[in-house]
Amino acid sequence: MQQNGVRTGYFLSISLLLSSILYFFASNWPLMVREQKIGVSVAILVLFYLLSYGLRFIKRHSFLSNWLLVAGGLAFGTSVALLGQIYNSHADSYMLFVVWLIPNLLFAIFTRYQPFYVISYVLAHLAIYFFLHPSVIHVAREDEWWFMIFWLIALGNMVLFWLTSTGKWHSKPIYYLSFLTFSLSLFGSSFTEVYGPLPELLYVLTGGILFVTFLKWVPSRGLLIVTASLLALFVLANFISYMVQYFSESFFVFMLLLTVLIVWGAVAGINWLRKESAHQKSKWVVFFQEAFTVLVTTIAASIGATSIAGLLFLIIQDEVVIDLLFFLSLIGFIGPVVFMSRMNTTVRYTLLTMGYLLGVGSILFLEGAYWIVFLLVLLYVWKAVSAIPARLLTQLTFLVVLATKLDEYLPSFEYVLVIIFATQMGMHYVKQLPVVLQNSSLVYALLSLLILTEKSFQSGSMDVVVNLAFFAVSTYLLYRTLHQQNRVRFGIVLGFWFAFLLMKYYDMLWSLLHKSLSLLLLSLVFFVATLWWDRRAKIEWPKSEPSLFVRKALVLLPVILLQFALIGYQVWSSETILANGKTVKLELVPIDPRSLLQGDYVRLGYTISALDQEQVDSGDKIRVVLRQQANGLHSYSGYYERNGQWNRAYEPQPSDVIINGSTIGGNRVEYGIESYFVPEGTGLEVERNAKYAIVKIGGRGDAILESLTNQ
Repeated sequence: MQQNGVRTGYFLSISLLLSSILYFFASNWPLMVREQKIGVSVAILVLFYLLSYGLRFIKRHSFLSNWLLVAGGLAFGTSVALLGQIYNSHADSYMLFVVWLIPNLLFAIFTRYQPFYVISYVLAHLAIYFFLHPSVIHVAREDEWWFMIFWLIALGNMVLFWLTSTGKWHSKPIYYLSFLTFSLSLFGSSFTEVYGPLPELLYVLTGGILFVTFLKWVPSRGLLIVTASLLALFVLANFISYMVQYFSESFFVFMLLLTVLIVWGAVAGINWLRKESAHQKSKWVVFFQEAFTVLVTTIAASIGATSIAGLLFLIIQDEVVIDLLFFLSLIGFIGPVVFMSRMNTTVRYTLLTMGYLLGVGSILFLEGAYWIVFLLVLLYVWKAVSAIPARLLTQLTFLVVLATKLDEYLPSFEYVLVIIFATQMGMHYVKQLPVVLQNSSLVYALLSLLILTEKSFQSGSMDVVVNLAFFAVSTYLLYRTLHQQNRVRFGIVLGFWFAFLLMKYYDMLWSLLHKSLSLLLLSLVFFVATLWWDRRAKIEWPKSEPSLFVRKALVLLPVILLQFALIGYQVWSSETILANGKTVKLELVPIDPRSLLQGDYVRLGYTISALDQEQVDSGDKIRVVLRQQANGLHSYSGYYERNGQWNRAYEPQPSDVIINGSTIGGNRVEYGIESYFVPEGTGLEVERNAKYAIVKIGGRGDAILESLTNQ
């Protein structure tokens, strides 16, 4: 236990330090010039790797050397992001993640250390995401292109899943991540409007094969539930689409009949399986029942509840239908579940879910004590139906109704969140409850407290108190669950702990610089406290394998040097353009967002971004000729070179400057100068005042945005 506590302390200290570094550079502190920022980022990188190298001699703490090596790989990403901020490269550019990926992927290949596998996987998919969805520009692409991309991503992840599932590559995290990404990519492909019904048919066919595979051939409860849930979501999404198109009484009647047919078919299928199976409690039979219950309940209950509500509204066309739906939910659906204990499981959960959906939907529009009656009914159901799935559903429904209605009576929603936190945390400590319900209560308690940290209080001191309360509670629970050796609860709390750090990045009530200093202080506190505990406890550490630096020093050193070479090349190439490039003045129109890694920036649009009446495909490299006008501004001259060919005969003029860009569809071009990073909180001022951009263009056409001006 003490060993895990010490490890956790060091882990939290390193995590807080990395967060502090990220927040500091994202703040774009104006008192530091670019040379100082680059120097500090390189010094931090050197420090991490030197500490990792030095700690290799402390055999009992070889894990610390490995963790600091990983921290160095992550810190390299902040250095690359900082260079993008300094030289105004694209915010969250996919190339940022590609460059970040290179050394981490090499680390993963050479060390086979699981954290590097996960980091490389995440960075690769972030690069793909920002290539497909640039944060600064909008790229027009056809549905055929999206369909192909979805399937390429799915197939790539299918290969990774196959490698990890067959043991050819040992990585449990990649095993689950690749399957999840594969499933989501296929799910996304089913909604592309190409080739008629082919995308939907391919998804249903693939989903069906996966369902059978994880059901019988390669039993896996988790993967089976994921597959079943996405199939259910697919059916519901298509139901909503058809409902919008064919909104009528006959449509809802047909959907009700379909609901009955789905439930009947599921019950008949499970009963047949029980009779045919020689061992009713065999693993795959249990999986089948669980997966089918989730699938059928989700689909049938949602379709059925929506169809009943829609049909009654069309027939009655009066507000009394809301009262009717409320009593129908109690008498027609929830009542039979409570008083007919021998009801089939699938039918029971379908009726219960339909009753809850209709009840919650009607409660939102009813005034008076209806909601109190409904909550009392839910409490009775909780007591009468002891099955875990039913109680989980009842708990969620109770909290939704309670939060919605209390918000109407209490002065603010903050009081509601405090009540939910207190009640759910109390339930978490009720030992008589099943473990699953204790864990769900913990999730709701931490979720309500996390949401509370995002609320704006009239008193600034209250904001500080709430945020400190969450940090203190979550940190206490981390160590408590660690002491209990409860991996599930520890994972839940750790997830919320990191979610808090991420969400504070976007909290505008507190500057990034102040957050950075606070996180640095907390990091030091955790480190000192853990070091004191480590030395005082005199823990007997088991013999562990040598650190990565001991075993792989010769291959790690070139990868580390590569990182400094990449940073040096970027600095040299950018400084060369700033020193020797031609200066042009461009007209612009800004917008103000915040980057994921690089802080606040102004998004810029240029007059030269439109090629007049031209229409070009997206994804091509293009060289555009800018020509100086009488007012000193450079504008599009009407000439460009794409794929080695000029659009028309071009004769250079003395004032001409050629700039490199990429086509993004229609007549639009992006040049890599669409982001201008500013100190935190100054974006609106820049937006109001900036009218022109001063850009340096190198001899090869590469551009760097130097400054903004209003004249």
